[in-house]
Amino acid sequence: MSITLRKYTGGPVACNSYLVGGPEGYVMIDAPLGAADWLERVLPHGEAPAHLLITHQHFDHVQGAAEVQRRTGCSIHAFSPYSRELTLELLFGREAAVDPFTVNDTIDCCARANWGGLTWELCHIPGHATDGMAYLLHELKSMFVGDILFAGGIGRTDFPGGSTATLVQGIRQQLMTKGDGWAIYPGHGPQTFTEEERDTNPYL
Repeated sequence: MSITLRKYTGGPVACNSYLVGGPEGYVMIDAPLGAADWLERVLPHGEAPAHLLITHQHFDHVQGAAEVQRRTGCSIHAFSPYSRELTLELLFGREAAVDPFTVNDTIDCCARANWGGLTWELCHIPGHATDGMAYLLHELKSMFVGDILFAGGIGRTDFPGGSTATLVQGIRQQLMTKGDGWAIYPGHGPQTFTEEERDTNPYL
């Protein structure tokens, strides 16, 4: 099975977005500013993601979501419907402005899905954001974790609804139990691996 993976980094705080190409089409994870233009540059004419997975609705991860949805017609999957409270617009003001988008599918905890002809495990892990999701792609042995976990760190927990204890517990129980060799693709910064974080991350 041929699977492709591309990365885009954009927006005001260098947010990562990922595009996975599977046997039945493309799946995108998060959509910072500029993501729609990037898709048009990297994909052949007429091709587009059918699914956009939102790790959480903080503004830097979704400022491009409405434009991606408008141009591609993709279905957006997230833990919660679109909310200005979740995007942090009410906290940060104009710099965090997000064009409203439609969440077509709200996610059941601990479910599995088939998107792009690939097997995805869906893990709700709050603590950084109340709607925090990690998407585990079994065929690539990869985790797309948003701001849940970084190389050498975890997401900040001082936003409304944040909890360091809840976040660390979720990481330990739902991500670190998968074993070694899983690639971790965070919402900011470089890729890492489960064994590296288990052994060296000071929070774990």
